[in-house]
Amino acid sequence: MTIPASSAHQWLTSLLRDLPKPAEYQFRADYSRAVVDYCLERWLTANSARPPSVEEAGLAFRNAWITARHLSEGQVDQLCNRTFGTQRELSAWLCDTTGRFLNIINPWTHVWLSFTNWVLRWCRQNSIETLAFLARGALPFFVAAAAQERGFQLHLVHVSRMTGPEASSANPILRQPSVALIGSGGDGARINDLRQRRSALIERPGHEGLATLLYYSRNPQLFGYMNYVMSQDMLASPEAMNRAAEFVIYSGDVLETLPKPYQYHARGRSMVEPSDLLSFTISIAALSDISSMAKASTFLDADPMIDVRDQVWLMYRSYQLSRHRSELHNDFLFDPPAPRVLPAPGALIGLDFLEVPPQSHIFGTALD
Repeated sequence: MTIPASSAHQWLTSLLRDLPKPAEYQFRADYSRAVVDYCLERWLTANSARPPSVEEAGLAFRNAWITARHLSEGQVDQLCNRTFGTQRELSAWLCDTTGRFLNIINPWTHVWLSFTNWVLRWCRQNSIETLAFLARGALPFFVAAAAQERGFQLHLVHVSRMTGPEASSANPILRQPSVALIGSGGDGARINDLRQRRSALIERPGHEGLATLLYYSRNPQLFGYMNYVMSQDMLASPEAMNRAAEFVIYSGDVLETLPKPYQYHARGRSMVEPSDLLSFTISIAALSDISSMAKASTFLDADPMIDVRDQVWLMYRSYQLSRHRSELHNDFLFDPPAPRVLPAPGALIGLDFLEVPPQSHIFGTALD
């Protein structure tokens, strides 16, 4: 099954809407198995395929990561060794493997939700109604925002470092008077491509009405939420914050390593199709949890920044200790951060931090 990339969000929304509901099951284990069986049925129907063996499903998952080249081969081995179940029956293996994966990323889902809530608050404060989530890395944020229904225009923009933005999903959004680009993060090469495309589309210089909100940043010219969450402790206790920058990068790797429900078709990014079976199952289960948490959070009045700092601090301390205590390794998908992929020469030309909110809102500009 292939569908237009511009319809991917509708396809994903329908999958999450039709999932079994927790209230229908007395025990969590029964519900987890029902979710896996639902994903298996939908995946088989979409692919007109027979059920793979456990070995075939595991190999397809591993090969997908090797092909993506986001992780090193050693990291992919660690990821599989720490999450794969031992069952021989497919549904039981999918259920166990999905559960193991979700247990490892569970502490991070609260952080992802906190970032999403902050994005919505910042955009409302700055009168930005069009929010463009850069797929596929920003899918958790898109799902969390959609679950809260706060009156924004939410869109998925399909963009890649290798091929650039998919025009049919990107251009109409970039023409809007005010747009927030929301992404997982990195050095900003994809952001720069979108900024330049918007300048050409609206036929005027500058980047008025365009904001860049990243979960983490490897570019000091661009705002990164995790960088700022860590900054207070880095300033207060620099002697205790060794490997802090590495941990910020690792936090981005965890988000990027969350499996995706769809992949782009080999003939072009204008079409998508379901990912391999295990990636599809884990991603739907994880996004369902995130959606449920987002809906529940609308009834909470606690300060999200206080909660997220405490959560991040605990994970950071565990990350520090894991270097010296091997029994902590299985709390993480893999050990070191992913190898850095440098942007293409010239990819960041024209990316001026003086014109990129919210970074410029924090530090001001040369004109202030």
